[in-house]
Amino acid sequence: MSGYFISSDQARARRSSDVVATVFGALLILWAWLHADRISAFEDAIIDLAQSLPSWFDALYGIGYGIGFLYVVGLVVAVVAGRGERSELMRDVLAALGVAIAVSALLALAGDGVAIFHQELPGSGPEPAFPVVRVALVAAAILVSSPSLARPVRRLGWTVLVLVGISGIGLGYGMPSDVLGALGVGLVAAGGVLLVVGSPRGYPDIDSVAAGLRDLGIEVVNLTVQPAQSWGVRSLRGSTRDGELVDIKALGRDATDSQWLARFWHTLWYRDRGRVFAASRRAGVEHEALMMELAARRGVRVESVLAVGVIGDDDLALLATSRSGDPAEVDGLGIDDLAAMWREVRALHAIGMAHGSLGLESFRPTEAGPVVANLAAASVDSDSPAIHLDTASLLFESSMVVGTSEAVRIACEVLGHDAVGAALPYLQVPGLSRSQRKRFPKPKPVLAELREAIVDETGVDPPEPAKLRRVRPTDLIMPTLSLVAAWALIGLLSDIDFVAVWDVVQDADWGWILVGFLVGQTVFFPEATGMYFAVGYALPLRPLTILQVSVKWIGLAVPSAAGRIAMNTVFLRKYGVSPTVALTQGAIDGLSGFVVEALVLVVALLAYDDLSIDLETPELNWALILGVVIFIIVATVTVVLRIQRLRTLIVPPVVEGGRLVWDVLREPKRAFGLLGSNLVARTILGIVLWFVLAAIGAPLPLVSCIVITVATNLLAGLVPIPGGIGVAEAVLTSFLVLFGLSSEEAFAAAVVFRVVTFYIPAAEGFFAMRWLETNGYV
Repeated sequence: MSGYFISSDQARARRSSDVVATVFGALLILWAWLHADRISAFEDAIIDLAQSLPSWFDALYGIGYGIGFLYVVGLVVAVVAGRGERSELMRDVLAALGVAIAVSALLALAGDGVAIFHQELPGSGPEPAFPVVRVALVAAAILVSSPSLARPVRRLGWTVLVLVGISGIGLGYGMPSDVLGALGVGLVAAGGVLLVVGSPRGYPDIDSVAAGLRDLGIEVVNLTVQPAQSWGVRSLRGSTRDGELVDIKALGRDATDSQWLARFWHTLWYRDRGRVFAASRRAGVEHEALMMELAARRGVRVESVLAVGVIGDDDLALLATSRSGDPAEVDGLGIDDLAAMWREVRALHAIGMAHGSLGLESFRPTEAGPVVANLAAASVDSDSPAIHLDTASLLFESSMVVGTSEAVRIACEVLGHDAVGAALPYLQVPGLSRSQRKRFPKPKPVLAELREAIVDETGVDPPEPAKLRRVRPTDLIMPTLSLVAAWALIGLLSDIDFVAVWDVVQDADWGWILVGFLVGQTVFFPEATGMYFAVGYALPLRPLTILQVSVKWIGLAVPSAAGRIAMNTVFLRKYGVSPTVALTQGAIDGLSGFVVEALVLVVALLAYDDLSIDLETPELNWALILGVVIFIIVATVTVVLRIQRLRTLIVPPVVEGGRLVWDVLREPKRAFGLLGSNLVARTILGIVLWFVLAAIGAPLPLVSCIVITVATNLLAGLVPIPGGIGVAEAVLTSFLVLFGLSSEEAFAAAVVFRVVTFYIPAAEGFFAMRWLETNGYV
């Protein structure tokens, strides 16, 4: 029985995943509650399918529904059988079950008052109810106990949950929306409990680590868990029979933080400079061991690798190294100690290796000199900015010990003026690791002093700070004029009955609009990845995504292109990105967006016959139109090349931009990433419009919605009005009318779409801007 549970001696922590589970569960409950009194076409089709199956399926459904009850009872019995060892887990399970029952009862009372617990009684009839209680109880029990369960038991639990959900629908206890609502109840119950009490880290226990090391050929005794633990890894300390001190890093299969998706998301979201993403735990420990061996062979003083490997079926990944001593004590460091550390850094950088998380704690003092430790985030890339980040990071920490001027002087003596000067652009708050920002909560003054000291010592020119135009009271004039322009443009739309428009809005299904709003929030992610691939620099996705939200707020005061360029430039300079790349990445991203939009329109018009377009225009002479367009292009190019002032003003930026675009296209990963990000962003907006049109009862094919949003973005962007206020609504309304909607439906859909995709995100952008400023990103 104990093999089904992980060790109970685990520290607890509150995870962001529990917040996500609680919020997602609440949204599921809200959506299901809004649809509790109606049966959608999808649900109707499922009911027809269930009724068409042979009658003996009812027996299977009954068995499946009963398995859910047995799973919950068995889980509770197993927890209770553990007595004191699993007292915390027992508390968590019982609390989650109690919350699930309470929430289910409240939802029943808020509805039509139908008793929902009759489904749990033997011989109960198939009376549909919201929510399906057994699904809620099974979901709550599985989710709240998952951090304490071994992987096979968790997988069995999820299988049971799916089985109970299908069986509940088959027995007539609820519709699919009722089952999803019950899943939301389970998410809220489990997530809420874990947010209150925390969840176990899920690391491997000491006995498993000791047995794994024996399998690798090394006997380690006196194993103890280190007080300080890094993300996703359990750090232990012990000694061999001969008295040699040993440090161990252990990544277990059931360590929640070391799961593949969690590692990938953590790396992408935070870009922690303490760990590089590895496809598996095996790859992680092997990478660190390889970096240590390579550094040792090239003369860098590092700890020795004693054992590395994976025990069992990828169950436990271990790395054992000789321990030289404890991390360097900051208070006892002197100038000679810092110079010795810098010599090891110079040796490390000389072989093209960056440490990745360099700080004073990365060194272990010995009688022969400092030893470099913790190469988990090391990389071999002589051109990588990570080398300059190493220098900037150690400069920052050493300045806390001996002062800025002395820290810069020592670094210059060992590394040289060029290496220290190259680190100057990286001395920004975003250039510091998360742990450094926590240990030194007010780093800005120190970083400013360091930059001045480097300029004085090396004579390099300080980088010009990018200027960001703040939103001032006078800037509100532009949004006011934009609103006037919007009203004027909207007034040009003929024969709009605003009473009928209001009726359309009132009759809309706001559940679908809410879903569309939530889908629309995801557009910031591909916008962030588009910027990431345009720059070609390892930027953390979290601030990149928040930056995209803040641009919506800036777009209220200045045209979106100008605001985006200013914000992006300031942001990128904080990461040491060169001024040229910082200024041109917006053009690269914008050009790729234009290419994607043009391709979408061409493919849609050529490949899809049914776009629902209602064209009532006279026959056009397309040959004449094409000739006029070619003439305008040729004339424009000729004028630019013949007039010196225009040639000097336009040609160099175009050539430089073309070179940068070509550099992107030569790298397939960046090219596909950039174009793919823009395509995903446009597709998301089309999906949002599809939900809005479905909500007002005027649905269009998804391809048509994508074409409409792409064409609207192209045309509205030609008018230099901040955020396209008024213009976008008018253009979108016109396209929707062109695709067969009435003017009232089109105008209502356009307004709702813009509120969902621009005006609400613009309000969110104010808080995003404040966050970026507070954390030193702009």
